[in-house]
Amino acid sequence: MLEVDDIEFAYGGSKAVDGCSFVVADGQVTGLIGPNGAGKSTLLEIIAGGLAPSRGRLVFNGVEIQGMSRAQVAQQGIIRTFQTTRELTRLPVLENVVFAAPNQIGENVLASLFWRRRWASQEAQLRARAEELLAWVGLTRLREEPAGTLSGGQRRLLEIARALMAEPKLLLLDEPSAGVYPAVRHLIAQRIREVVGRGITVLVVAHNMAFLSEVADDVVVMAEGRVLRRGPLEEVRADQAVVAAYLGGGHVGGTS
Repeated sequence: MLEVDDIEFAYGGSKAVDGCSFVVADGQVTGLIGPNGAGKSTLLEIIAGGLAPSRGRLVFNGVEIQGMSRAQVAQQGIIRTFQTTRELTRLPVLENVVFAAPNQIGENVLASLFWRRRWASQEAQLRARAEELLAWVGLTRLREEPAGTLSGGQRRLLEIARALMAEPKLLLLDEPSAGVYPAVRHLIAQRIREVVGRGITVLVVAHNMAFLSEVADDVVVMAEGRVLRRGPLEEVRADQAVVAAYLGGGHVGGTS
């Protein structure tokens, strides 16, 4: 589904991504791991259109997307979440999810004036879909609460619901299990596997190996902006080059 080909990006004179290449297979969960500073989140932002690479190609379903804006990439079907959640804190939880839906008639003033019946029909459909997603992530009882009152784990679940409301083909998840209790982490893992069962491909950045063991079909290991290794999680964890990379900047143990 996605080909990352020799991607390079630098902040100032320091290369954050340095000739990174791998593919994301359709209908799978690909984990993206590596020590702090490996370039994982920067690469995710490049794929999502938030940064333009200085070199290389990104090919999504046969279309080159490097250099496209974030909105253009989203229109292709690539939606991302962030390591720090970005909910609209003052809006109710339900409205946060509805707001994420693409191509809303109400966003166009003229369309909303001339096609009021269609607008009302679409709004009802979107609210019903948002209710379904909130039930799916276990947030129905909080649907009228301001999003800013949610706990950290609940915000993670809300962000996943919002991302799915945008109808992704490829879902980019940046540390979706960070800072949550084990029970919530397990729920998030279950929901990600269900997402894949519904035909959505997932690329997930994560440090938590227990979480990755639940969700990832295989993993790509990055170090110093490059791909160090790819394969099943247990195999890459046993690779001495991977262990050395983590010992230099992090940990490759069971839960960190």
